[in-house]
Amino acid sequence: MLRSVRSILLRMWLIEYQIRAHIAFVQFLNRRIPYAGRYLGMIMDRLILIIYGIDMQSNSIHVHRLLLGHPVAVHLGGHGIYSAGRVRMNACVRLTARDVGDPEYERLYAEDRVFVLGDNVVLGEASILLGPLEICDNVVIGAGALVNKSITEPGIYVGSPARKVAEVPDDRWVREAEV
Repeated sequence: MLRSVRSILLRMWLIEYQIRAHIAFVQFLNRRIPYAGRYLGMIMDRLILIIYGIDMQSNSIHVHRLLLGHPVAVHLGGHGIYSAGRVRMNACVRLTARDVGDPEYERLYAEDRVFVLGDNVVLGEASILLGPLEICDNVVIGAGALVNKSITEPGIYVGSPARKVAEVPDDRWVREAEV
């Protein structure tokens, strides 16, 4: 009994858990209270920006296990992020559109899938992803990398534009997502 209470309190202390709970609550409000829920969600998203420095639109984030290593100046935007797996984003990560007028972007934006990320994906500090794009499973993107096209092969990517420099990484960066 004491162990389960301790576990719940520990999870509530973790920023990742608070952000996941926030996203789930805003999406719940949007589904249950059609008009007012959307505006309430926008206000709550602004509070997350003020408190944690994370700029996001919770309605467009559909990530099974999202980890924010250092949640400072992370820009998730409202482009549509989807992952059925574990994704870790570190400080100053920016997901943005390459060209807003692109018909492919418009189609994926309507589906909330501009960025489709696999399982065990790590986005390093100050990395920039220009969508629309897909990243396969088991990919680490190094600090300061610029990803401007889809990544279809597992490995470690660095540089501007990002290029593969090493083979498949292990999952030590996202193991804690199972908490």
